[in-house]
Amino acid sequence: MAVSTKEKQELIEKGYLHCVTLIEILGAPKEHVVDTLYEYVEQIKKNKDIKVAHEDFAKPKQADKLYTVFVELEIYVKNASTLAYFCFDYMPSSIEIIDPETFRYSATDFSSFFNDLQARLHRVDRVAKELAAKNKNLLRNTNLLLRNNVIIVLDNYGKLSLTEIAKRVGIPSTQLLPFLQEMVKESWLKEDKGTYSLSKKAANPAPVQTGEQAQEEREHTPIAKEESEESS
Repeated sequence: MAVSTKEKQELIEKGYLHCVTLIEILGAPKEHVVDTLYEYVEQIKKNKDIKVAHEDFAKPKQADKLYTVFVELEIYVKNASTLAYFCFDYMPSSIEIIDPETFRYSATDFSSFFNDLQARLHRVDRVAKELAAKNKNLLRNTNLLLRNNVIIVLDNYGKLSLTEIAKRVGIPSTQLLPFLQEMVKESWLKEDKGTYSLSKKAANPAPVQTGEQAQEEREHTPIAKEESEESS
């Protein structure tokens, strides 16, 4: 819904910030990228503290196998805090404040702004740390699966070259080579003139336990049973 000249003036008098912002999306397929950007703008319009005065969508452009599309928005935001949250939530490529040219804040308002900003930063930091922990666990499990796959292949075929192993595990040689080199360093494999074979460690690997398996094993040891009987 367009904002009239009279409404713009009223918003400025209420202390709203007049801004021009650019939001860009990269992805594929083209139709999905365009639809997503339109949905993005509709979501912005639902924010009662942001008034969209004008929107100008550019045509999507192809960049390799992806498509990029952007929209220029003329917006009025309630205050600096709202503008900061807009930047966090919608990640615009750029922001230009047209009006007012100068700002005056009381110490209370400025403190409130930074406290709100810090709260948002802490939430972002928490999410980032949670994702990092999940990715670390996922990477560990993926490496274990690949390691076991390589061990099974060599156990079945004996000595194999990098190309032969890559063909059987389904991973390109260039990506598999660093992994095999690491397995050699950790004494899982032996390498001789480009040929890989299992080491004694791989022939008799120590079992990898999950947390639940380790807890169950502790509960069934004689010491654990004695402690349980004593406590009862």
